Amino acid sequence: MLSIQSIVLVAVQGQFTFKNCGTANHHIQLKGLKITPHPVILPGLCTFELLVNVTHDIIHPLQTKFDIKAKVLGFEVPIQCEGTSGSCTHADWCGTACTTCECPVKAGGQTLTIPLEFKQTLPLVSSGTVNSKIEYLSATGQTGCIEVSNVQVRNK
Repeated sequence: MLSIQSIVLVAVQGQFTFKNCGTANHHIQLKGLKITPHPVILPGLCTFELLVNVTHDIIHPLQTKFDIKAKVLGFEVPIQCEGTSGSCTHADWCGTACTTCECPVKAGGQTLTIPLEFKQTLPLVSSGTVNSKIEYLSATGQTGCIEVSNVQVRNK
């Protein structure tokens, strides 16, 4: 018998998609995502507005691992970590990388607005798509996993 928790959420907004990866038992579930501007202009500032459902208060440190790849000329190329953007692992996302977050993040439905400044540009081409996987682990073992695909990006 299927439950609502066993159905994978896949939403389309513009030309990008997102879904929760892993199990339905993750404590952090993405319910909505808005990216402004879209397409993302590199280098530049971009704002991510996340509508999340949190089952328990998230106690920091909140370890956050970003795996970000750009699709360039048909190949996926890893986006290297530079400062706080790119394929980075942050020991405490709330404390170091995202100064707009308040920790602990309270249980329930939350809207998190995260401005990120991207310093990188796409190699070899002026536009493309980016796919990312973001994994979370809190100090008390709360987990989450999000995949965002087909984010349109272009160089200035």
